[in-house]
Amino acid sequence: MVNFILVLSVLVVFHELGHYLAARYFGVKVESFSIGFGPKLLGFDHNGTDFKVCLLPIGGYVKMAGHALADEAVYEPDGFSAKPRWQRLIILAAGPAFNFILAIGLLAGVYMHQYSRAAYLEEAARIGYVRPGSAADRAAIRTNDVVRSIDGVETPTWKDLIVASTLVQENEAALTLERGGAELNTRITIPEMQGERGVPDPGWSAAHRVELVELVPGSPAASSGIEVGDVLASIDGSEIIAVEQVAEIVGGSDGRPLLLEIERQGARRSLELQPAKHEEGWRLGIVMRPIRERIEEQLSFGAAVGVSVEENLGFASIIFRSLGKLVTGEMAVTNLEGPVGIYEHTQAAASFGLAALVQFMALISVNLGVINLAPVPVLDGGQILLLFVESMLRRDVSMKVRQRITQAGLVFIILLFGVVMYNDLARQFFSP
Repeated sequence: MVNFILVLSVLVVFHELGHYLAARYFGVKVESFSIGFGPKLLGFDHNGTDFKVCLLPIGGYVKMAGHALADEAVYEPDGFSAKPRWQRLIILAAGPAFNFILAIGLLAGVYMHQYSRAAYLEEAARIGYVRPGSAADRAAIRTNDVVRSIDGVETPTWKDLIVASTLVQENEAALTLERGGAELNTRITIPEMQGERGVPDPGWSAAHRVELVELVPGSPAASSGIEVGDVLASIDGSEIIAVEQVAEIVGGSDGRPLLLEIERQGARRSLELQPAKHEEGWRLGIVMRPIRERIEEQLSFGAAVGVSVEENLGFASIIFRSLGKLVTGEMAVTNLEGPVGIYEHTQAAASFGLAALVQFMALISVNLGVINLAPVPVLDGGQILLLFVESMLRRDVSMKVRQRITQAGLVFIILLFGVVMYNDLARQFFSP
């Protein structure tokens, strides 16, 4: 819970700090700067602003003079509504802008310390293995095919393909392949893999070697001479290029003996194992992991900022595309997650260390920035849109109209919050 509150508080502080600094720069009186909602727990007054921490630590706000939906006759020369529209626009946009700046700074800081990634993610999206019966298999994808685009999004690397795949899950998408120098077109429907988080599972993977990391006591493998750390090179003469491939071969063996070839300290040896029958099917009793070469670097400040900007733009693009798909109905609202989901992701990230937690914080910061730019009246984006409308009308809309628009926005936000909370609870109690 501490990690969750800390992450959320930092993001809210930076967002509201953007509004506060921009407002003060243009001479707008800021009456309060609140972290959280509800009763005030603690705080202090500085330059006429009540800085406070409130009971409910979800969200926050900056209250500016002349910005409340109160009596239309109230006018304050140092109030928000008394300022030119271009200044009001900058004040409103400063919150999301600070979220983007924070995200860039967080990732840059991590990458200056250590920029670690799997080498294959930067390689061409060449298919190493296709699981029989999977979405990739039904789309007639074959080993050594190179995926060039999915759903119109170019995918020159595995990283691009993985990111783009998350946006087409449960929907049919156009797929462009390169096979033997020729371009092929097909279509694929990527289902959600059953599990706690529902990770998209096309049924393809990059080729990789397979390491044995555990032997199940009492299993065929435990007494066979296999050791933890061995690399599984082949089964019955078939080269092993994916963890999923091993499960497929063993599961389809019908219990017949299998000839395994393993690598240990540069030498190869062969041995025969007979799978044992379990409720889930035939098993050898081995736990495996893919061997992925990693690239470890410490980037300079300039390089770290450049990589951070590129990745955060990628995050923002995914979020914008996802929002578009929600609006058009191409993505189900069940994909939305609320505080419970964010809490779980925060805890999971924290379990991998500080760097992972900071990277997750950057992702949430970009989410917060993008969501606040949505054209919903109570959000920054909705107020910015209203400013543009007023600029075209060359006059401010009446306070009564503004109140009705805001009320509609509040109803929408309340309904949306209800949906995401329902999704969170459904995942907790009804997920398989």
